[in-house]
Amino acid sequence: AVMHSTLAVQSEVYAKILAPPVADKTWEIHVELNNGMWWAMPHERSDPIVHAWTHGAQLVSYVWDWGNTRTGSYRPNGADTTFSRYTIDFDAILQRNVDNDRTRKVKVVCFLR
Repeated sequence: AVMHSTLAVQSEVYAKILAPPVADKTWEIHVELNNGMWWAMPHERSDPIVHAWTHGAQLVSYVWDWGNTRTGSYRPNGADTTFSRYTIDFDAILQRNVDNDRTRKVKVVCFLR
């Protein structure tokens, strides 16, 4: 479900402010890791999330496939998978792992090219 929020409205305002005269910009989602480090989510995953946010979504869900790098947190009936399920709440500015309820801070970063 798409939910509207004050942050979503602000994002539309910021997008309009930042749009002229710079047309070539990139938006990224960054997730806070340990020790104050930030990880930039790959664009193939973050672009649809940013699109949903700039079009009014307050809560966006996605699934991460860890492939052969590790076991995911999604364990239907105790079975191992390579998947972890997340939501990003743009009002709280948090990513939540749906499977284990762990949270991390997120931020949306705009890069000018």
